[in-house]
Amino acid sequence: MRLLAAALPAILMLTPACHRAPSGDTPEEQTRPATAVAPAATSATPTDHLAPDELVEGPDQAFGVALPRALEVKGTFVDVVYAAGHASVHALVQYFRDRLQDGSLREGADAATFEHVKVRGKPGLELLVHINRVREGSNVEIRNSTPPVAPPLPDEAARWKQVGLTPHGHLADPTHLD
Repeated sequence: MRLLAAALPAILMLTPACHRAPSGDTPEEQTRPATAVAPAATSATPTDHLAPDELVEGPDQAFGVALPRALEVKGTFVDVVYAAGHASVHALVQYFRDRLQDGSLREGADAATFEHVKVRGKPGLELLVHINRVREGSNVEIRNSTPPVAPPLPDEAARWKQVGLTPHGHLADPTHLD
């Protein structure tokens, strides 16, 4: 034990020799400007936090519009898609407003309708989007309301013939009444 007590001051004297020189003692450190470390900026709201009534895109689509994750597709047909979910009418209006352009919007407390709207990036497609409140959330109907393209016909008589009538409005072939 006495040997350890006698050796301890010698060990402590050798310890500073093993450490690096204090800052500013070497020529490199004397010429380098001192840099202040700024504290990390902190915000009250995390960056991955959603705003009130903000919805996130989900994997489902209807006519090229990504549906929010809060909606579940209930039925898909050629010209209409039905979806429902636990989102408010106002939250869905905000979501679709960011993804649709042109047309008009009528919004109330319990329902909203987008008419003659176009999908961003799909200029030839026209949609009607109707949102209504139900007990468990909202129902959404997205309907393709693009007017059909009329075939190019040379004159008025050809247009009448196309629908099976004469230019006077009579049946072109009375044997085919269907």
